[in-house]
Amino acid sequence: MNKEMQERIIEKSRMKIAISNYEEEDIKMPKKRLLKMCASFVIAIGITSSLVYATTVVYEKIWKEPQVYKPTQEISIEEKEKCISEEEAEKIGNQYLKKIGVDTETIQSLGLMKKFFSQENIWHMGSGKASLSIDAETGKLLSVNIPTWEYKIPYNYGITKEEARVTANELLEKYRPSDDTGEYKMIKLTGNMETDEASYIWYATFQKKYGDLLNKYEEIRIGWIPTINGLYSLNFERKIFENNEQKITKEEAIKIATIKDKEIEKEKKIEEVVAEIKIKKMNEQVYLRENFKEEYEKGAFHISKYSDDTVLYKTEERVRYVWCVVVNYENSESAYTYYVDTTTGEIIGGAMWDEIKSDKIEYESYID
Repeated sequence: MNKEMQERIIEKSRMKIAISNYEEEDIKMPKKRLLKMCASFVIAIGITSSLVYATTVVYEKIWKEPQVYKPTQEISIEEKEKCISEEEAEKIGNQYLKKIGVDTETIQSLGLMKKFFSQENIWHMGSGKASLSIDAETGKLLSVNIPTWEYKIPYNYGITKEEARVTANELLEKYRPSDDTGEYKMIKLTGNMETDEASYIWYATFQKKYGDLLNKYEEIRIGWIPTINGLYSLNFERKIFENNEQKITKEEAIKIATIKDKEIEKEKKIEEVVAEIKIKKMNEQVYLRENFKEEYEKGAFHISKYSDDTVLYKTEERVRYVWCVVVNYENSESAYTYYVDTTTGEIIGGAMWDEIKSDKIEYESYID
């Protein structure tokens, strides 16, 4: 690297660090972050003499060890302070009642509660006809339910699957979030009876599209009474996809995953490794397998094993592009999937099975 290029890199780094001089204008940088930036700068300068070209793009690591917690339905004072008020929740609930066509009613009861396993706080509320739940921190709708007895179901309610498909797409546009402009794909359409004509409730599931991939963590599920199109159920999954860049190649991802697998799995030999890019949510699975292998393989962390003295592990719910790297073992039908982040190259989760194969089977079984 010539002297001129090296000086330009140094100057850019100085400009980044110089932001700390604006503390008197309340643009303050945490000390830890500043020290991290300085350390990155020193390392970069130390290696420039051996590089032909140096990039200024630095990708921050996203993986953090899972938090340990005990499941509880108690809501702490600190958690309550993060939640919207009862008045705000009631206002949002009344707005949704109008949106779904329940114009003659208002919210009559509401309460703040915690989901036991996800530990998410929600406002649950009800009118005389409908029950609703919203995220207690963001105010976003999570679910609506209206029992069938609130409707006069017509005698000739039978419709064809094609008619249901048309109606489902119309209801998607009616009930989807008003600020959501993305494209959704219907991945499931079923009636509640053995035949289409006998079904008096229809269900449709939609997932948000990103290119050729679907984000199952941005999902809308709609249930309705055919012919009158009365809303029976509405559920939202709203874990937003970060749409991160692909910087890690397939070969690099496979190498990262196989190195980790050899560190964890001492007895099994790898027969084959395959990899595909998928949209997945960060999870604690590989961390548990690496740190509590015996308990993990016995299913000690499975939902059916929870008890009063059980502690659980939870990661941030970040949804990203990952390389699903599937490790298949010799003389065994078992496989393990590692989620290798396509931007940072970190292992941010995994599964105790072949995720590529299971995803294919799942989606192929949904829509004909």
